[in-house]
Amino acid sequence: MKKILLLIAVTLSAYSLKAQSELTLPLFDDVFQSSYLKPTVRPEHTISIGLPGISSIYIQGIHNGFIPNSVVSKANDTTWFSPSRMLGELSDQNMLFANADIDLFHLRIRVYNWDYWFGVRQRHSLSFFYPKDLMSLAVHGNADFVGEVLDFGYLGLNASLYREYTFGMATEFNSWVFGGRVSLLQGLSSLYLKPQMLQLSIDDDMYAHTFASDATLYSAGIPLTEDRMPNEALFSNTKWLTSYLTRLRNPGASLALGVSYKYDQRTTFSFSVSDLGFIHWSDSTVNYKVRGDSPFQGVDALGDFLYGRDIDIDSTLNVFRSNFDDEEFQQAYTTWLSPKFYLSANYQLASRTNLGFQLYGIVNRRFYPAVSLGITQGIGRAFNLALTGSFNQRTITNLGFGLMVKPGPFQIYMIADNYFTPLKDPFTFTNLNFRLGVNLVFGRVKTAKYLPYR
Repeated sequence: MKKILLLIAVTLSAYSLKAQSELTLPLFDDVFQSSYLKPTVRPEHTISIGLPGISSIYIQGIHNGFIPNSVVSKANDTTWFSPSRMLGELSDQNMLFANADIDLFHLRIRVYNWDYWFGVRQRHSLSFFYPKDLMSLAVHGNADFVGEVLDFGYLGLNASLYREYTFGMATEFNSWVFGGRVSLLQGLSSLYLKPQMLQLSIDDDMYAHTFASDATLYSAGIPLTEDRMPNEALFSNTKWLTSYLTRLRNPGASLALGVSYKYDQRTTFSFSVSDLGFIHWSDSTVNYKVRGDSPFQGVDALGDFLYGRDIDIDSTLNVFRSNFDDEEFQQAYTTWLSPKFYLSANYQLASRTNLGFQLYGIVNRRFYPAVSLGITQGIGRAFNLALTGSFNQRTITNLGFGLMVKPGPFQIYMIADNYFTPLKDPFTFTNLNFRLGVNLVFGRVKTAKYLPYR
């Protein structure tokens, strides 16, 4: 916990990670979880059931500030990190992102020409945004910036834990398929920072840091001790944990819509948008406002961290906290989800072979696009394989792989994006996601056995 607090403290000391991208899953229409991304998918089974603990587990990590192998070097079996080389890779705003989803339950059923489904999943995400000026100060030190004003306005944090209860429908009309879902969101915990203004100046005499700010750090649903530190011990209290997971004091809602058009017997075009929504946080809010001009100490700790020098965690935290004369207040606030967009085209090469092309985008303070090309191949009735190649998060060597096996009523699947490159060379890592799960599927919708002869 101290290391986590240190990371936050060092980052914030400069002024006093939601880019989810699943690019292989949309090719697996028969996996229920693809409905969260494309509400128009119509699987071949009439019933799909997901049970707690086995339905789906999804994890993801992204960093887009720099590609590690561009800032490291190897000599005599030793790897060296060069902070100064990192600055040439950074943009004005850079992001670290972590995400994890757990499917708790779903039921999908087809009645005549309609698909209906209900699902529950728990979602965890962390978006941390950092500016290039912050890293420049840490790398070069104070002397290079005497008399200058550094802009840290891109600094930000959005961490949230919430549950989603969703109801969806899809139907086909002539060559069109229309689908959508509405979700009730149950906010559990949140930490949110998006400054209006953060500027740091360096005094030319004693190199003192003076920072001008208009920023508010919001928090909700986080158990705290008397001295306002996170109280992780409460999570081992069964009674408190049960109350925490079942309360509905931070309500929210989201919407997803999609449409597909079947151009001919082989070609289908689809468009969908998801996660159009918000959460209103009002439970156990503790907010801190930092406004005006004030001296600031402790910014050198980030440079020590980058160069691998020893850091006294306790003293650094105390220095960090002593800098602020905060205005503490309790007030409800609202955070918005990160909308996602999919535009895809699918061409059926053979009876169980499909070629897909898709454009993907997500808005998380800025727009992050991705392009992918993939192919799926069915082998008998028990196996489905998928392979994708994507340009995403500054790299083009993103290979994705999907496997679905169906022994009896069990639909077992494993899907990963950009799995190969990080395993071969971890220093090329910018993004990775992995999904694993088991669904129960029953019944089969009758489909045409062969493609029409042309």
